[in-house]
Amino acid sequence: MCGIVGFNWQDEKLLKKMMAAVQHRGPDESGCYLDERVSLGHQRLKIIDLLTGKQPIHNEDGSIQIVFNGEIYNYLELKEGLLQKGHRFYTNSDTEVIVHAYEEYGTGCVKYFEGVFAFAIWDISQKRLFLARDRLGVKPLYYYLKGNRFVFASEMKTILEYEGARRNINLSALNEFLTYRYVPSERTLIENLYKLLPGHILTLEDGKIQTSKYWDLVENITDEPEEYYVEKLRELLRKSVKQRLISDVPLGVYLSGGLDSTCVVALMSEMADNIKTFSVGFGSEGENEFKHARFVSRYFGTDHHELNVGEKDLSLLPEMVWHMDEPIGDAATLPTYVLSRFAKKEVTVVLAGEGGDELFAGYDNFKIMMLGHNFSKLLPGFLSHRLSPTVGRYFPENSNMKRALNLLAASGVAEQYLNVISLFNENELRKLGDYQADGNLNNYFPDDAKLLNKLLYFGIKTWLPNDFLVKADRMTMAHAVEERVPILDHNIAELAFAMPTRLKLKGLTGKYIFKKAMAGLVPDQIINRRKHGYNVPADYWLRHSLNSTLARLLGESKHNYYNQEYISNLLDRFQKSRGSYNMNFLNAQKLWSILIFEIWHRLFIENQKASIMRSEF
Repeated sequence: MCGIVGFNWQDEKLLKKMMAAVQHRGPDESGCYLDERVSLGHQRLKIIDLLTGKQPIHNEDGSIQIVFNGEIYNYLELKEGLLQKGHRFYTNSDTEVIVHAYEEYGTGCVKYFEGVFAFAIWDISQKRLFLARDRLGVKPLYYYLKGNRFVFASEMKTILEYEGARRNINLSALNEFLTYRYVPSERTLIENLYKLLPGHILTLEDGKIQTSKYWDLVENITDEPEEYYVEKLRELLRKSVKQRLISDVPLGVYLSGGLDSTCVVALMSEMADNIKTFSVGFGSEGENEFKHARFVSRYFGTDHHELNVGEKDLSLLPEMVWHMDEPIGDAATLPTYVLSRFAKKEVTVVLAGEGGDELFAGYDNFKIMMLGHNFSKLLPGFLSHRLSPTVGRYFPENSNMKRALNLLAASGVAEQYLNVISLFNENELRKLGDYQADGNLNNYFPDDAKLLNKLLYFGIKTWLPNDFLVKADRMTMAHAVEERVPILDHNIAELAFAMPTRLKLKGLTGKYIFKKAMAGLVPDQIINRRKHGYNVPADYWLRHSLNSTLARLLGESKHNYYNQEYISNLLDRFQKSRGSYNMNFLNAQKLWSILIFEIWHRLFIENQKASIMRSEF
């Protein structure tokens, strides 16, 4: 992959600074284009067309210039059609296909692309700057807008090289972060700095910006026999994996030993030899899944590599947060960061199993929500509303039982789901400060969809692009490694929303149809494994070395965005608690999120990169 930058005026010095800030994404080659109206920069990680793919790339007369981050997997078919229409090519890259597709189809060209992408096209004759982001948000694209200044880049930190971008906290976004542990909307935590949403395009013409959606997931259920969906899913998964093996550099797989990553290895083994697999564990500090990954490796004959992540790696947190760009309260970012550094010694491209749980209802959240929603319908309204405050006072604020009671008492699907997934609940948010549980969930729930599809849609539109895919992109690209996610092909997503919901969550069996599709391809003991999350031992770390670190950061903190005494008390209770793992896990998520925010604030708002990188962790 690559890093792209640009803005709507000419300034070579600023452009070079911005390109340097994103060089880690593309250390192999750089290029730029400037005229009196625009500056475009590109940092390249060579994956395809190693000799002639240098960017920016242009059309025949140079009137269209592009900087591109991503892969267009169907570019050879598109190129053949464009050649027949008279277009002439001077490279063998997929980037040039975008240029000529734009010439032929205008801004509608995005509908023809199968792949992941974030790009900017400067159309000199139309005086139009055109930006686009892929359907599911695999590749990032940020922009800053204030007055007549427009700046864009692959990463947020790059935009902050522009001195006009003030480092002020967006309090609405902070409210979202404290609710979800990430920011689900187009906002970021910095004022006037936005994300171009997945499946959207942006045009800048005559000083005016317009954004529009070119793709969305729509429930379109066709009640075919079960075997139809099994065969169709297998077909699409095979095609998607095959497309993502296109590379002129070495590639491998991140293997957890779970169903999704094993699916990728299984299909890849049909098409390639000498597959390199990489797994991460946590030694004596947490649970390991090495035995499952080793079994899969032996079964498919992969060249397997393992890495343990532990307290010794916590010193990397400031470096990790710097590359993360946006604060995300997901402790899995650290092992992904360390594993990517490790994998870079062997490969430049990795395939990963992201997406199966989001598309096919693999998480316990979906089961809890469906059970709670169905049970709440059996209780008279007055009883469910009285049950929570009456019985709830006997349970701790953060207990699963308290959350279940709150779910029963909630009115409406959005409020119910918020009780299941929120980081800090409504009572906690009030204690933290002038915050309230985010009430915009209904914006992410399609009006006419089945309940399960509403929940899936919410995850696909929010936590997938703003948590998991941010983690995947930033932690790999920090080490110039490209991660590809074959399960998150948009054709597979569309199939998931075309099948009856009972084939995704059947009783309490999540990913039912996915498991059926993998039967005979993946070993039964992997298919029948009880789902086991990626359990990073954040609770252990926060009881030990990170306990004093977070206490110190809170003591030194200069902002007043939330009640730090409340967090200090939570940390103290957490340290003394001997509750269940699940209880500690919920509190560990809260404390980890605050820890990451405190580090991020020093790096991105206080601009103390040099000092915090040297501090003791």
